[in-house]
Amino acid sequence: MKFLIRFISRNAAGGTEQHDRLVDAPIITMGRATDRMLHLRDRRARLEHAQLEDQNGKVHITTAALAGVEVNGRSQRDARLVVGDVVEVGSNILRVIEAPPGSDFAFTFELSADAERDASAPGHYAAEAKRFSMRSLSWFLAAAVLLLALVVPGLDVVNPQFAAVARGSKLLPDDTWWLAGPVHTAHTAAGADCQNCHVAAFERVPDEACVDCHEVNRHVAGDTHAVLGERRCASCHLEHNEPPELVKRHQGLCADCHRNLPDDVALENAGDFLLDHPGFKVSLLQPQVNASGETEWVLQHRLLADAQAADRSNLKFNHAAHLDEAGILAPEGRRVIDCAECHQPEPGGARMRPIRMDQNCAGCHSLNFDPDDPRRTVPHGDPDAVMQVLIEYYSARLLGDDPDAGEQRVRRPGRALTRADRDRAAAEARVQAMQVAEDLFERRVCVNCHEVTRSDDPEMPWTVLPVKLTERFFPHSNFTHAAHDTAASACDGCHDASVSESSADVLIPAIESCRDCHGSAVARHNNASQTPSTCIMCHSFHFEAKGTYP
Repeated sequence: MKFLIRFISRNAAGGTEQHDRLVDAPIITMGRATDRMLHLRDRRARLEHAQLEDQNGKVHITTAALAGVEVNGRSQRDARLVVGDVVEVGSNILRVIEAPPGSDFAFTFELSADAERDASAPGHYAAEAKRFSMRSLSWFLAAAVLLLALVVPGLDVVNPQFAAVARGSKLLPDDTWWLAGPVHTAHTAAGADCQNCHVAAFERVPDEACVDCHEVNRHVAGDTHAVLGERRCASCHLEHNEPPELVKRHQGLCADCHRNLPDDVALENAGDFLLDHPGFKVSLLQPQVNASGETEWVLQHRLLADAQAADRSNLKFNHAAHLDEAGILAPEGRRVIDCAECHQPEPGGARMRPIRMDQNCAGCHSLNFDPDDPRRTVPHGDPDAVMQVLIEYYSARLLGDDPDAGEQRVRRPGRALTRADRDRAAAEARVQAMQVAEDLFERRVCVNCHEVTRSDDPEMPWTVLPVKLTERFFPHSNFTHAAHDTAASACDGCHDASVSESSADVLIPAIESCRDCHGSAVARHNNASQTPSTCIMCHSFHFEAKGTYP
């Protein structure tokens, strides 16, 4: 339908002016919103107030406003319009006129005479008794804002005494008006005094103010300027923000720099865990014998793909045998064991407790040495102490000092021990101790789990290589077993322990295994089983210098 709108306005001389606008559309929208075809200039009108529409060749005016529109002096919400009808929406007046050739429906649109006079003087505000200039009122309010929000709070910076009075008063404005938001709950204690962080007025918070309380390492060992530039602590840790978020978790915090690192940085580029991340590197403790013959443990970083059989802990252990579905032969009989019997999480579940012989192994691996006295055991971890215990045990048996021992073989009834008796007992006890020690070290106990070597030393011919297990294969990443303790992530689902026959195997899953559940930081790149994972989910910004082992 073609609508003809005739706009009528009055000029300064009191005459009227008009211009026509032809609109070819099914409806004519009207309201205070600027996207309406007919803009109503009255605050009583809604943003989307009403519309003219063709209903079977007849024009109706409809509105959703409760007050409706006045058609010929009556409030209506749906009315058919004919020539001569007058529609009023506040000070806006529509009069239906005969449609000239070339149009289907025509009406005039104008403001009432009173509204025209008010609109011609937009710079004045009318009150009952006075007329204030809007410009004068604006200047007055601007001056009041400067005084209350800038000058008076600014006195707190110049005069600390006034600052104490202003902050303690409920009426005077103080410098807390300048805060963009409250401090984070982690800084509640320090946030009571602005000068704890803002050491100089109208200057940025320096890093020194942060490290006075926070003892943190820089992000990269050595010269960090090439990577971090002039970035300060407050560049990333933003205060007075709502919602409060002191630690940024957005992917760009890391990826902006790490996807294209400088050549002198000893790291590989990484921009996204799923799409742009290098293969895992593990940190392994490797034994090295120094010039004095002592074993030192050196930390080495290797690609996981090249380190699958490179763990040199000096321990012999067969995971597959211990996890046999048929069970293992224990003192109480054959029983099936699982990972959780030995691998117990620390409080919080992040890491596992260290494996200890007395807590995790002694139940099956006994250290007894005499079938006639199975309760007697040798100590674990000190070969010299083992020999001392054996010698003392057999000496006591030969001399009759052990009440649980059998028939004495040196002391005769009714006769005191002579020195010769004692020397003979000591020699015989040492022979027995050496025979039992040879059995323990070389055949059935120590050699089962440890690397044992023999020398020509007559006093102590056996050496047990020291054992040190790598406790953290990824010292610069955050991983918690507690978060992964689900039905979908059983131990053997990530660690192939049930098929490992050597303790040299590095049972750490490759990055492909982690990507089954952890995907890109951008959700649209992931499948239904993958969780969006940002860099900070696994890596901390502040970490120890590369090469150290916590």
